[in-house]
Amino acid sequence: MNRTIIKNLISTTKAFSGHLNIPANNGKIGKLYIEDSGEIQDTKGVLVCFPGIGDVRTSFRFLVDSFVPKGYRTIIADIRGMGDSWEGFDEFSPESVATDISQVIKQRQLTQNVILVGNSLSAGSCILSAAQHSDIVKGVIMLGPIIHDLPADKYFRPISHLLFNGIWGSTLWSGYYAGLYKRDTKPAGYEGHLNDINQSLKKSGVIGSIGKFVRAPKNGVENSIPNLTCPTIAIYGDQDPDFSDVPKEKEWLLNKTKDHNNVDAFILEKVGHYPHVEAFDETESIIDQFLNKVL
Repeated sequence: MNRTIIKNLISTTKAFSGHLNIPANNGKIGKLYIEDSGEIQDTKGVLVCFPGIGDVRTSFRFLVDSFVPKGYRTIIADIRGMGDSWEGFDEFSPESVATDISQVIKQRQLTQNVILVGNSLSAGSCILSAAQHSDIVKGVIMLGPIIHDLPADKYFRPISHLLFNGIWGSTLWSGYYAGLYKRDTKPAGYEGHLNDINQSLKKSGVIGSIGKFVRAPKNGVENSIPNLTCPTIAIYGDQDPDFSDVPKEKEWLLNKTKDHNNVDAFILEKVGHYPHVEAFDETESIIDQFLNKVL
């Protein structure tokens, strides 16, 4: 029986879709849902893509449509606790998502030319996982990255228990999510994407997992940045409401990685928290140049 909430995006001849079993320390098994376009002859590289908090894999619809035909094996996942990965998880942090990324690498038998792609909190998870798999990860692409604790966290975290509950949490998140897009016209497929999120929010415990992610500290990610040795890019929207000052955030990242000489950052105009959705043409151009350089 098909238990999935979201319709698959990938339909190549060698495509795989289904749940990976993710073992936890308490003996439970989490069910991580992925889609994999599959290995082809002369594959250019492997893109492993994880969405951010409260989002689903539909956010990578433009990336899939663009980069699979270009010859990149593309794997997209639902972040634990959301979408079709809603079952079996108790821990929600950048570290736990990094574990999921590592399991994708292991279980899909990825051995070379891996590029990790993460939005929001998952960008930090990509940093953690890249350090653990430095032999095969050739680059990291961070989209609207939240990779350290922000000043607003000390005010927001204490009230998150009240905000993310079963009474009004889903409605609140849907409204907040819509506000993360800043252009006058929503991107193609937005209504279907939002419906996928709303269907996910109906599952038991999903809204609570968002709250746990929000409360999760990012200091482990920040402390691991010195261990990041592979080429990395960050793409920000200039109107991303998660940051009080986007240019200052870009400057923070470049100062934090100034000894690496292989980290770059870009700010797109009139864009919010999802540059890969809201401004895909500009994002695609940056990613193309990056991939041509590192692979």
